[in-house]
Amino acid sequence: MTIVFDGKEFAGKKEKLLSYEVAKLQRDGITPKLVSILVGNDSGSKLYLSLKKKAAERIGAILEIRSWKQGAGYGSLMGEIRRLNKDKSVHGVMIQLPFPKIFTWDERQEIINTISPKKDVDGMRDDSQFVAPVVKAILQSIEEAREVLNLDLDSKVFAVVGANGFVGNKIMKELRTMNYELMGYDIDTKNLGGELVKADIIISATGIPDLILGNMVKEGAVVIDVGSPKGDVEFSEVSKKASFITPVPGGVGPVTIVCLLENLIASASKK
Repeated sequence: MTIVFDGKEFAGKKEKLLSYEVAKLQRDGITPKLVSILVGNDSGSKLYLSLKKKAAERIGAILEIRSWKQGAGYGSLMGEIRRLNKDKSVHGVMIQLPFPKIFTWDERQEIINTISPKKDVDGMRDDSQFVAPVVKAILQSIEEAREVLNLDLDSKVFAVVGANGFVGNKIMKELRTMNYELMGYDIDTKNLGGELVKADIIISATGIPDLILGNMVKEGAVVIDVGSPKGDVEFSEVSKKASFITPVPGGVGPVTIVCLLENLIASASKK
């Protein structure tokens, strides 16, 4: 029997616990506040931000959305971030991805690195004080699989598809610290299916719909789908073989949002 991970239910339980933490902070006169800067008019970004804002409100925190016109220039954007870094009432600062194409790669990195590592609750900087929420969500999903299936993770082979992408690279780094047997692949890996079928735990974060098919997955594998917006996994096929699988939507996504709020509360608690 395949276990389909219910990310909404899992996140809802974590939200209740976080609301207690917020209440404690508010008794000390602190309300966790995150400012998210939206550059441009990407509809997907607006939707995801609205979900984050609603989740923040449910636990008693504040998520303030600041829209930034694309033509304003990245210099003025960095000036705004520096002001937020100094604002003691703000505990987290983030840029809602993806960046508009008007910014070069170097400009994007400069913008990200302008955010203080103490307020980088989205874990974008290499020296951020916080683990990226999506990485935390992946790890918590795997931990849930370990508990419900009674797995010995030390004996398992992990595979990350999209290992050179933003999410893939970060989860690879985190898993390496845990000394798991780890393999990294990308979409151009030759015989990807032949390699993946060796893995016990598959994490895919490429954004290519239906990249991973049923014949590429070992019987009983744990499959963590981080593809956006439609998922990397051909769910109807893979779910017949997996022992545990995260759907898209409703899997890792809701947990990522609550992990962002978890980081925000940690930042506010340091104040």
